[in-house]
This record gives sequence, C-alpha cells and structure tokens, in this order.
Amino acid sequence: MIWNRWISALGLLIFALAWTGCETAGHKPSEFVCTDDEIRVGDTLSISLLDIPEPLTDKDFVVRNDGMVNLPFLGSIKAASRKFGDFERDVQTSYLEKKIFRQVTVLVKPGIRFYSVGGEVKQPGRMTYSGQTTVLRAIVTCGDFTEFANRRKVEIIRANGAREIMDCNKARKDPKKDRPICPGDAIFVPRSL
Repeated sequence: MIWNRWISALGLLIFALAWTGCETAGHKPSEFVCTDDEIRVGDTLSISLLDIPEPLTDKDFVVRNDGMVNLPFLGSIKAASRKFGDFERDVQTSYLEKKIFRQVTVLVKPGIRFYSVGGEVKQPGRMTYSGQTTVLRAIVTCGDFTEFANRRKVEIIRANGAREIMDCNKARKDPKKDRPICPGDAIFVPRSL
C-alpha cells in the first residue's frame, strides 16, 4: 500500500518534470538580442566603391571561414563579427591611408540571408530573412504547425550553435515570450508523442 503511493507520487513527479520541459542552465531567454547588422561567416557582402574614376558597384564578396574577405587592391580584410557601418568606415580608411584612391565612398550591404524552419510545419524549408522576425512569424510563414506538432518544445538552433527550447503555446498568449530569429538560425518543430 505504501509502495503504491510512493510509486504514484514518483510517477507524478516525473510527469510534472517532463510536462514543464527544461531550459539551458543559466540562460534567460529574454537576454538574447538579435544582431542582424553583424557580418557573419558565409555572408555575401554587396560592396560598392563610389567617387572613383571607374566606380565598382554592387560587387559580391563572400566572407570566408576565417572571417576574411578579399577586396580589390587591399587583399584580405577581417569582416566577420563586425557591424556593417564599422566595416564600411574601415575599408574606406584603408583605401585612403594606402593612397589607393584620393577620394572613395564605400557602401556595404548584406546579400540575401536565410533562416530555416523544419519538422512539423506544413511547408518546411529555407526562408529569406528580410528583417526582424520571430519564431511564431517564421512558423506562420511556413504554413503554420501540422496537427502532429509539439508546440511546447520548439527548438531554436542559433547560427553560433546555441540552442533554445520555446513553448509556442505560451508565446501565443504572451508575445513577450516569442523569440527573435536571426540570419542563419534554424527552427525545428518536433512531433508530439
């Protein structure tokens, strides 16, 4: 009799823990800020050099795995983990300091960026990142959840490898709990049991 109560209590405790899910230790979801104005490895940068004798407009350069890009007359310059505006100013300064041009205006724009949504959504795939968005908006863009989706344990895999679990049911009731999505992030909606 006592064993039955103990086993029942243990079963309820395990069920309660499984029901509530888990968070990454020491990580508060509200702390994450999406920095979509930061250059990342693999990004395509559209760079224009203006106010020079033969302007170079919208030439694409890919940020290599070492974080560098090769620019005309300058060679390799570190781009990854830099803000677009800072990178623009540094490239312009390099051209002027090395006296390659007497005057130059440098414009740097991100190329097309993506995030992906997979698992139990109606139209999974790679989506174009066109500005600030959230997990719920990204899922709606993919046709919304399937009837088999586990909406309480949606996984966000950040471009830097960090992982988060989000309860989309709670986020629909409280928009503050909806997480931002950045370029390169992936969302995975698991199947419910």
